[in-house]
Amino acid sequence: MYCKIIFGWLLFWGLSGALWAQEDGLRDREDTLRVTLELSRRLALENNESLKIAEETLHKAEGEKMAARAARLPNISASGYALYNKNELQEELYLPTQVFDPATGELVPNLVLDPTGNPVPGPDGTPLFQSYAYLPLDITLRGAALAGISAEQPLYSGGRIAAANKMAQLGEKMALTNRDQERSRLLFETDRAYYTYLAVQSKLHTAREYKALLGELVKTVGDSYETGMVNRNEVLKVQVKYNDAALQVQRAETGLKLAGMSLCRLMGLDLHTPLRVEDSLHIEDQDRTTRPSASATERREYRLLENKAELARENIKLVRGAYLPQAGVAVGYSWLMVDRQDADNFSSHGLSIMATLKIPLTTFGEGKGKMAAARAEYNIREQELLQAQKLLQLENEQARLYLADAASRVEMAREALQQAEENRRVSKDHYELGMEPIVDLLEANAQWQKAAGDLTDALTDYKIQESNYLRVSNQ
Repeated sequence: MYCKIIFGWLLFWGLSGALWAQEDGLRDREDTLRVTLELSRRLALENNESLKIAEETLHKAEGEKMAARAARLPNISASGYALYNKNELQEELYLPTQVFDPATGELVPNLVLDPTGNPVPGPDGTPLFQSYAYLPLDITLRGAALAGISAEQPLYSGGRIAAANKMAQLGEKMALTNRDQERSRLLFETDRAYYTYLAVQSKLHTAREYKALLGELVKTVGDSYETGMVNRNEVLKVQVKYNDAALQVQRAETGLKLAGMSLCRLMGLDLHTPLRVEDSLHIEDQDRTTRPSASATERREYRLLENKAELARENIKLVRGAYLPQAGVAVGYSWLMVDRQDADNFSSHGLSIMATLKIPLTTFGEGKGKMAAARAEYNIREQELLQAQKLLQLENEQARLYLADAASRVEMAREALQQAEENRRVSKDHYELGMEPIVDLLEANAQWQKAAGDLTDALTDYKIQESNYLRVSNQ
């Protein structure tokens, strides 16, 4: 019984582990993430907040473009109103009467006259009538309803609708370009962090190898000292170099942790996620060919400024349109019903057409001032575009030249490392034969370590410069 339970749990965890491995085959048994350049780029694109903001900005621009396009179409709306009243209106009215005057043939007030023929005033000072007509009033409005549908169509808006549509289209282009630019910038930052991690990892490997070499030398010199072949001064010299190598290893390990945190931040992972990079720094022969210089007008930054200038130009039309005549037409159909308690219901319906025309006469300089500001804004954008074209072209040339210079330094660093390795081998042989002092061997080992570090720096700089060249070339 217990064996079946244990077997069931083992099977469950085994299947879970298989699913985990299938879902994330890049993690090893120690939960260490195996990182490649492609993986780091993909995670950075998926998890970066700035790129998500740029994506939402694009969605916003698409919505604004849709809203601006709808301004050309009729605005159709329906409305309805209902009223219910439970209060009754009851009054008793006494209305003055009139009599026929044979002399004039007209109706005259039926007044009470005194012996002199003058009207007799009542208590409130108004004339008294000989008789009054009694009129009971009972009017109760129980309810009313009003419904209608209308359509409003702008005919002429001074060009504002066309300008707003053009500005919305430009906004969408700018948002798309901004997203691509943010994506390119993020990929460059990720490449730089990835190659920096590789460089520190390579230097850590070199530092450990250098420490191991000095460790063997410490043992060798120590044995020689025990046999009296060397003095204690040589032992101390080697020991000092070994301690310095141990300090370099410690610094490299700290640097690797920091480089890993920087890479994890860009990938959207926890900063303390264990990483393992099995890649190596190398370049192919075809990579060192001379690259052509990219055109400044093809840069995303240039297109953004160009769109901003076009946006400022359309804004001039938008401002001007606010001070031009506006014309429109509205068509509606309405239905009205009134429900009365002591009278027949009342209803009415019909079609109505209304045209509007608005002609601005004077704004006392407001329009002139806004037009001057809009033109100045456009001139500013044009000057910024000219200024940016020169700066972007300079940046393109720098990227191309820095990449070519990095390729040359890689070749020189490789030759220097080969010479340092040969010098270290010869110094070791001479020292073992007693033909060279320990100081020269230590110096040869230090030169080898420096040459290895220089090659790592050269390869790293080349990879970063290559990524930067691809960035400015919109690749």
